[in-house]
Amino acid sequence: MTDHSQKKAHHSQKKTPTPAPFKGRATTVLRVILVTFLVLAVVVMIVHEVRDRAALASNNESDPAMAAGTPSSAVPATGLATDDTSVPKNGVIAYDFRNTQRCQSCITIENWTSDALKAEFAPQLADGTLIWRPLDVQQPANAHFIQDYQLTSISVVLVRYTNGKPGKWENLQNVWQLLGDQKAFEDYITSSTRSFLDSKE
Repeated sequence: MTDHSQKKAHHSQKKTPTPAPFKGRATTVLRVILVTFLVLAVVVMIVHEVRDRAALASNNESDPAMAAGTPSSAVPATGLATDDTSVPKNGVIAYDFRNTQRCQSCITIENWTSDALKAEFAPQLADGTLIWRPLDVQQPANAHFIQDYQLTSISVVLVRYTNGKPGKWENLQNVWQLLGDQKAFEDYITSSTRSFLDSKE
Protein backbone atom coordinates (compact mmCIF):
# COMPACT_ATOMS: atom_id res chain seq x y z
CA MET A 1 0.00 0.00 0.00
CA THR A 2 1.36 3.44 -0.89
CA ASP A 3 1.89 6.22 1.64
CA HIS A 4 -1.00 8.11 0.04
CA SER A 5 -3.35 5.13 0.52
CA GLN A 6 -2.29 4.70 4.18
CA LYS A 7 -2.98 8.36 5.00
CA LYS A 8 -6.39 8.11 3.33
CA ALA A 9 -7.26 5.01 5.37
CA HIS A 10 -6.07 6.66 8.59
CA HIS A 11 -8.28 9.70 8.03
CA SER A 12 -11.30 7.52 7.30
CA GLN A 13 -10.93 5.84 10.76
CA LYS A 14 -11.23 9.11 12.75
CA LYS A 15 -14.25 9.32 15.10
CA THR A 16 -17.15 11.36 13.94
CA PRO A 17 -17.47 14.50 16.16
CA THR A 18 -20.55 14.90 18.39
CA PRO A 19 -23.31 16.57 16.40
CA ALA A 20 -23.94 20.17 17.41
CA PRO A 21 -27.67 19.57 18.02
CA PHE A 22 -26.79 17.18 20.90
CA LYS A 23 -24.80 19.91 22.66
CA GLY A 24 -27.70 22.28 22.19
CA ARG A 25 -30.11 19.81 23.79
CA ALA A 26 -27.80 19.37 26.80
CA THR A 27 -27.67 23.14 27.30
CA THR A 28 -31.46 23.37 27.12
CA VAL A 29 -31.89 20.61 29.72
CA LEU A 30 -29.46 22.38 32.07
CA ARG A 31 -31.37 25.63 31.72
CA VAL A 32 -34.66 23.91 32.47
CA ILE A 33 -33.17 22.37 35.63
CA LEU A 34 -31.86 25.75 36.83
CA VAL A 35 -35.15 27.54 36.16
CA THR A 36 -37.07 24.78 37.96
CA PHE A 37 -34.78 25.11 40.99
CA LEU A 38 -35.28 28.88 41.12
CA VAL A 39 -39.06 28.55 40.83
CA LEU A 40 -39.13 26.01 43.67
CA ALA A 41 -37.03 28.31 45.88
CA VAL A 42 -39.46 31.19 45.28
CA VAL A 43 -42.45 28.95 45.99
CA VAL A 44 -40.93 27.84 49.31
CA MET A 45 -40.43 31.47 50.40
CA ILE A 46 -44.00 32.34 49.43
CA VAL A 47 -45.38 29.36 51.35
CA HIS A 48 -43.48 30.40 54.47
CA GLU A 49 -44.77 33.96 54.29
CA VAL A 50 -48.36 32.84 53.64
CA ARG A 51 -48.16 30.50 56.60
CA ASP A 52 -46.96 33.31 58.86
CA ARG A 53 -49.71 35.62 57.62
CA ALA A 54 -52.30 32.93 58.27
CA ALA A 55 -50.99 32.42 61.78
CA LEU A 56 -51.30 36.13 62.48
CA ALA A 57 -54.80 36.22 61.02
CA SER A 58 -55.92 33.33 63.21
CA ASN A 59 -54.61 35.23 66.22
CA ASN A 60 -56.36 38.44 65.22
CA GLU A 61 -58.92 38.44 68.01
CA SER A 62 -59.49 40.28 71.29
CA ASP A 63 -56.92 39.84 74.03
CA PRO A 64 -58.46 37.78 76.86
CA ALA A 65 -56.51 39.78 79.41
CA MET A 66 -57.84 43.04 78.03
CA ALA A 67 -61.40 41.66 77.93
CA ALA A 68 -61.11 40.80 81.61
CA GLY A 69 -60.02 44.33 82.39
CA THR A 70 -56.46 43.33 83.16
CA PRO A 71 -53.62 45.27 81.49
CA SER A 72 -51.71 43.10 79.03
CA SER A 73 -48.43 44.04 80.71
CA ALA A 74 -49.64 42.18 83.80
CA VAL A 75 -49.80 38.88 81.90
CA PRO A 76 -46.30 37.64 81.01
CA ALA A 77 -45.67 36.00 77.65
CA THR A 78 -44.55 32.39 77.86
CA GLY A 79 -43.10 31.91 74.37
CA LEU A 80 -39.48 31.82 73.29
CA ALA A 81 -39.41 35.58 72.81
CA THR A 82 -38.87 37.95 75.70
CA ASP A 83 -41.66 38.18 78.28
CA ASP A 84 -40.69 41.76 79.11
CA THR A 85 -43.66 43.97 78.23
CA SER A 86 -42.49 47.01 80.18
CA VAL A 87 -42.10 50.27 78.25
CA PRO A 88 -39.70 53.20 78.66
CA LYS A 89 -40.93 56.57 79.90
CA ASN A 90 -39.23 58.16 76.91
CA GLY A 91 -37.52 56.16 74.20
CA VAL A 92 -37.94 53.87 71.21
CA ILE A 93 -38.63 50.15 71.14
CA ALA A 94 -37.64 48.16 68.07
CA TYR A 95 -40.07 45.25 68.13
CA ASP A 96 -39.60 42.02 66.24
CA PHE A 97 -43.19 40.77 66.13
CA ARG A 98 -43.08 37.04 65.51
CA ASN A 99 -44.92 33.75 65.94
CA THR A 100 -44.08 30.97 68.39
CA GLN A 101 -43.12 28.63 65.53
CA ARG A 102 -40.85 30.39 63.06
CA CYS A 103 -39.66 29.70 59.53
CA GLN A 104 -36.02 30.17 58.56
CA SER A 105 -36.79 33.58 57.04
CA CYS A 106 -38.33 34.76 60.32
CA ILE A 107 -35.24 33.67 62.24
CA THR A 108 -33.02 35.47 59.72
CA ILE A 109 -35.02 38.69 60.09
CA GLU A 110 -34.59 38.59 63.86
CA ASN A 111 -30.87 37.75 63.74
CA TRP A 112 -29.94 40.34 61.10
CA THR A 113 -31.97 43.07 62.83
CA SER A 114 -30.36 42.27 66.16
CA ASP A 115 -26.88 42.33 64.60
CA ALA A 116 -27.50 45.68 62.89
CA LEU A 117 -28.86 47.37 66.02
CA LYS A 118 -26.10 46.07 68.29
CA ALA A 119 -23.40 47.12 65.82
CA GLU A 120 -24.70 50.64 65.17
CA PHE A 121 -26.61 51.66 68.30
CA ALA A 122 -24.68 50.22 71.25
CA PRO A 123 -24.77 53.51 73.27
CA GLN A 124 -28.53 53.95 72.76
CA LEU A 125 -29.17 50.32 73.71
CA ALA A 126 -27.03 50.76 76.81
CA ASP A 127 -28.77 53.91 78.08
CA GLY A 128 -32.30 52.76 77.20
CA THR A 129 -32.91 55.32 74.47
CA LEU A 130 -33.42 52.30 72.19
CA ILE A 131 -34.75 48.91 73.28
CA TRP A 132 -34.57 45.77 71.12
CA ARG A 133 -37.48 43.45 71.85
CA PRO A 134 -38.51 40.25 70.02
CA LEU A 135 -42.13 39.58 71.01
CA ASP A 136 -44.36 36.58 70.35
CA VAL A 137 -47.74 37.89 69.15
CA GLN A 138 -49.29 34.43 69.48
CA GLN A 139 -49.21 34.83 73.23
CA PRO A 140 -52.62 36.09 74.44
CA ALA A 141 -51.07 39.03 76.27
CA ASN A 142 -49.43 40.25 73.06
CA ALA A 143 -52.25 39.63 70.56
CA HIS A 144 -53.37 43.27 70.74
CA PHE A 145 -50.20 44.35 68.93
CA ILE A 146 -51.63 42.85 65.71
CA GLN A 147 -54.39 45.46 65.72
CA ASP A 148 -52.28 48.22 67.28
CA TYR A 149 -49.76 48.16 64.44
CA GLN A 150 -51.90 46.67 61.65
CA LEU A 151 -49.69 43.60 61.29
CA THR A 152 -50.30 41.35 58.30
CA SER A 153 -47.04 39.41 58.55
CA ILE A 154 -44.04 38.98 60.79
CA SER A 155 -42.32 42.36 60.92
CA VAL A 156 -39.98 44.80 62.63
CA VAL A 157 -41.80 47.84 64.04
CA LEU A 158 -40.29 50.96 65.63
CA VAL A 159 -42.44 52.60 68.30
CA ARG A 160 -41.74 55.89 70.10
CA TYR A 161 -42.86 56.18 73.72
CA THR A 162 -43.41 59.56 75.37
CA ASN A 163 -44.28 59.75 79.06
CA GLY A 164 -44.75 55.99 78.95
CA LYS A 165 -47.33 56.07 76.17
CA PRO A 166 -46.88 54.82 72.58
CA GLY A 167 -47.00 57.43 69.86
CA LYS A 168 -45.41 57.52 66.44
CA TRP A 169 -44.59 54.13 64.92
CA GLU A 170 -43.15 52.75 61.70
CA ASN A 171 -43.45 49.26 60.23
CA LEU A 172 -40.23 48.29 58.42
CA GLN A 173 -42.02 46.12 55.88
CA ASN A 174 -39.14 45.95 53.40
CA VAL A 175 -37.32 43.40 55.57
CA TRP A 176 -38.96 40.63 53.54
CA GLN A 177 -37.84 42.06 50.19
CA LEU A 178 -34.23 42.39 51.39
CA LEU A 179 -33.74 38.87 52.74
CA GLY A 180 -31.47 37.97 49.84
CA ASP A 181 -28.91 40.66 50.70
CA GLN A 182 -27.70 40.90 54.30
CA LYS A 183 -25.79 44.16 53.80
CA ALA A 184 -28.78 45.88 52.18
CA PHE A 185 -31.03 44.50 54.91
CA GLU A 186 -28.82 45.79 57.74
CA ASP A 187 -28.34 49.15 56.01
CA TYR A 188 -32.13 49.47 55.78
CA ILE A 189 -32.56 48.67 59.49
CA THR A 190 -29.77 51.06 60.46
CA SER A 191 -30.91 54.03 58.34
CA SER A 192 -34.57 53.60 59.30
CA THR A 193 -33.76 53.37 63.01
CA ARG A 194 -31.40 56.36 62.92
CA SER A 195 -33.99 58.47 61.12
CA PHE A 196 -36.66 57.40 63.60
CA LEU A 197 -34.45 58.19 66.61
CA ASP A 198 -33.55 61.61 65.19
CA SER A 199 -37.18 62.47 64.56
CA LYS A 200 -38.74 64.43 67.42
CA GLU A 201 -42.35 64.04 66.33
